[in-house]
Amino acid sequence: MNRRSGISLLDVVILILIVGIIAAILIPKTRLQKAEQSLVKCRAQMMAISDAMLKFYTTRGDTSLLNIGETGESEDTTAGAEAETTSTKEELKPHLFTDDTTLLRPYLPEEYSFTCPLDGDPYVIIVRDSIFYSISCPNGEHGQVIKGQATWNE
Repeated sequence: MNRRSGISLLDVVILILIVGIIAAILIPKTRLQKAEQSLVKCRAQMMAISDAMLKFYTTRGDTSLLNIGETGESEDTTAGAEAETTSTKEELKPHLFTDDTTLLRPYLPEEYSFTCPLDGDPYVIIVRDSIFYSISCPNGEHGQVIKGQATWNE
């Protein structure tokens, strides 16, 4: 009985089948994990944009108030006139939301992206002055944030 050493064709076929079965089990799990990570990252980014929008809204009026206050007030005013001027300045304070991403950058981390991690499409930001804003995922799969409230929490 003379036995040959080496790998037979049957051994190779069995090895390929085993590798195929393992791949068939692992590939869907990794895709699911990648999709879940994309969902979590997208929602976190939309909430960060929403927080930046609210910070912009509250601080934007303060910076414009400083600009308004520096225009031509005389120093010979009485205490009553100062109080009236201050209340007038506060009434003139514009609080606005913005869809300009360059204005939101100071309120976000340096390496921040305004795109969905799923495919790189930019977020849809809708703004109506001081009344309304929404940030939506361009794919529609990850939800949206409307006036600071996430739709996926409902």
